[in-house]
Amino acid sequence: MEDTSRIEALEARMKTLEHELGTQKDIEEVRRLHYIYMYYNCNRMGKQLLDLISENAESIEIAGRGVYYGKEGFRKNFISPGDPADADVKDIGWSFGNILFQLGGMDVITVADDRQTAKGRFSVLTPVITGFPKKQSVSLNAGVYEQGFVKEDDIWKISKFKYTHSFMVRLEDLRVKPNYSRWPDDKVPADAPTTWYHPFPEAGVLPFHFPNPVTGEMPRELVDPTHYWIGNWPGEFGQKGKKEIDPGK
Repeated sequence: MEDTSRIEALEARMKTLEHELGTQKDIEEVRRLHYIYMYYNCNRMGKQLLDLISENAESIEIAGRGVYYGKEGFRKNFISPGDPADADVKDIGWSFGNILFQLGGMDVITVADDRQTAKGRFSVLTPVITGFPKKQSVSLNAGVYEQGFVKEDDIWKISKFKYTHSFMVRLEDLRVKPNYSRWPDDKVPADAPTTWYHPFPEAGVLPFHFPNPVTGEMPRELVDPTHYWIGNWPGEFGQKGKKEIDPGK
């Protein structure tokens, strides 16, 4: 091989390695961004959360609350409960006798070839204790994030946000009481209906953003047809309630 050909081959190899290394760096930065989001979210730090969001954000959808568009939609979701829709976001933390703690993992992060956008799927388990000592309530929830990310001025930010509860239950005498979390908010209404949400006892798999890594095929959508909650199925958005289930089933 002539010297020129060797140099061209080395340059091509270096370019490939730089791209692969850069992609791994992007994956780690996206993972770090999402975990920082969870730390802020655990501690009710709405201002910090909003700073993680792209100015050109697409949408946010949390559980059964509906879809909110743009960074303004994120602000509406990060304001303190009970505040008016036009309130500023604040870092407020928890008060005495209350705690929420997210344990995250199972991340699958996919960076686009141009390294300017990415998608991530993350799972989370969240114990919640409120009202200690007089009106103590203990609940446990778990769920899945399917997120979109964008690189702006070489900094990764959140651009699209979807979170669904797999289950949301209260613990009462070692028995579980299913909860919906969250219903639509009449005071801070959504821009569009919930797209996909089937918390326990309903069952389903939130669609993946990535294909099977061996076959290259996208898994088909899986949703058990048993209808328990009212408000999360097509045509029901805005309704609230649940159906009676035959305990003998």
